[in-house]
Amino acid sequence: MADMNNKEDGNHAVLTITGSDGTGGAGIQADIRTITALGGTPLSAITTVTVQNTLGIQEFYDLPLQVLEQQLGAIIDDVRPAAVKIGMLRNRGQLEVVVRMLRKYGLPWVVYDPVELTTRGERLVDESLKQEIRRELLPLCSVITSQLRVESLVDWDKHGVRGVFSTAIATCLALGKTKDEAISEAMAYVNRQAAMAGHLEGRGARLYNELLSLIASHCREHSDVQFYAERMNVSSHYLAQVTRRMAAVSPKQLIDEYLLKEVKVALRSKDLTIQEVAYRYGFTSQSHFTKFFRKLTGETPTAYRKSSL
Repeated sequence: MADMNNKEDGNHAVLTITGSDGTGGAGIQADIRTITALGGTPLSAITTVTVQNTLGIQEFYDLPLQVLEQQLGAIIDDVRPAAVKIGMLRNRGQLEVVVRMLRKYGLPWVVYDPVELTTRGERLVDESLKQEIRRELLPLCSVITSQLRVESLVDWDKHGVRGVFSTAIATCLALGKTKDEAISEAMAYVNRQAAMAGHLEGRGARLYNELLSLIASHCREHSDVQFYAERMNVSSHYLAQVTRRMAAVSPKQLIDEYLLKEVKVALRSKDLTIQEVAYRYGFTSQSHFTKFFRKLTGETPTAYRKSSL
């Protein structure tokens, strides 16, 4: 077992085992930043690559177990870390690899930050894996952050906060602090970071408002999502993420709902025939208009006009 008096042997290396976060707010990227800021030497092994932005995670790509094991073996054989931080483990295979490596190398400090839910409430770990983690991994850990009782004004549900806390504990342990000292100093570090307010926010709210404005101006001529995405210089996929996050609907639903409100106002007036309403609002024919209206309301434009007059 490695010498736990890291102040004397000069080994301040911290190995973080977790997933990636392209926004840098959590995962490997945030861990490396935290370890470096506190004076440690960052080492890393990635379990899962995520496709994500400030709106959340879209896809998970778990690395092959052989790749995970090779990462760990290459690092630990060459640069024996003074502390290990474990974050995202998404399947039993990843758990088995990590447990096997911990038992093989007998590293002095192991900090585990259970990553079971995303900050959006998406479940990452099922109940059976949670039970296996409790049985196989927890006995090998020095600190389990979910079991700590700490007082703080920090919003623990904010993206990346718990990961920073656990990584800071591991780094302080690698620097030779006692467990109590490490927890206390890690909490102070998290508080300082929160006060500096370096949280990354996307442009979703601004884009959503811009989309509403464009729909108001162009819904009579354009009902296709691609038109609006191109005007805003974003992909249709990202635009859908924005509207689902902001309003829990698709961009097409927003366009159709706005157009429906407009035609309902026109139908409540006797100034235009139904055919004239159809052409004014960009429909190619009265039958096309009737099909659109019936799909969204369950009745024909004629029936709606009669009931509203």
